[in-house]
Amino acid sequence: MPGSSREVRLTRKSSDVGVATAFLAPAILMIVLVTIIPICMAIRTSFHATNYAEVGAFVGLDNFIAVFTGNGLKNILNSIRYVLLSLVVVIPLGVAIGSLLNRKIRGNTLLRTLIIIPWVLSQTVTALLWRWILNGNYGPIAYLVYGLTGRKVDFFSSAGSANVMLVFANAWNTVPVVIILTIAALQTIPGDVMEAGQMDGATRWQIYTRITLPLIRPTIITAVVMQSMEYFNMVTLIYTLTAGGPFDSTQTLSLAAYQNAFNYWHMDIASAYGVIIFLLNIVFSLVYVKLLNTNRE
Repeated sequence: MPGSSREVRLTRKSSDVGVATAFLAPAILMIVLVTIIPICMAIRTSFHATNYAEVGAFVGLDNFIAVFTGNGLKNILNSIRYVLLSLVVVIPLGVAIGSLLNRKIRGNTLLRTLIIIPWVLSQTVTALLWRWILNGNYGPIAYLVYGLTGRKVDFFSSAGSANVMLVFANAWNTVPVVIILTIAALQTIPGDVMEAGQMDGATRWQIYTRITLPLIRPTIITAVVMQSMEYFNMVTLIYTLTAGGPFDSTQTLSLAAYQNAFNYWHMDIASAYGVIIFLLNIVFSLVYVKLLNTNRE
């Protein structure tokens, strides 16, 4: 009897593993086809010369040397600046708005719906919208500035203003993601914790900074990781809004990879850019995971 019951447990366990594998197989296959295989192909192509889409002779690090002797270093700095500035705006703003919308106020449901609208729009629509709003000839903001100062303004004529407008448009489009994650995290905090803080005489600000924020910190770090990867890989918004100008001041690694691949058909250089983006994503993710583990300890 003991032996038969053990065999039943083993059979049931193997059956559960088989069912789980069957359900996970399509997702695993999709990850392999869409993520792992393209990464391996990009790494291979980055070490070879190419003629359009045809992979040629092995050239070692020549493609990476060509990237760094060209605009590669400038593009890396542009990417890091774009990611960091976007995070500095999006994360605090998203957490603050999410905290406000988590409170019971009149019209809360309508406000949450309106907040999500920018996230629903595609990056192309967002870029075209802000190109019209910020247009120096007929945009409403430029018209308002002209009416107040009597001077025309072109937000995309200088490197500084173009970068600011690009970050602003990106924040408008992506901050709803952080808001949604913040609201979801806040709703998992037990009410007893807040009541205990109030009974101990803590103010609302002390409860928020010393209880609420530490409890949702893992969610905030997760949002930072997600948004960092999205910003490093972002092409459409930047390409449509500034096309990398003026004077390549907003040209990021992802945009350079796209232009080399599909404008110039330099697949080898584009693959080298892609590998650099991949490595930077890994570095940033490891830093965030280290911060998360330190917080848990």
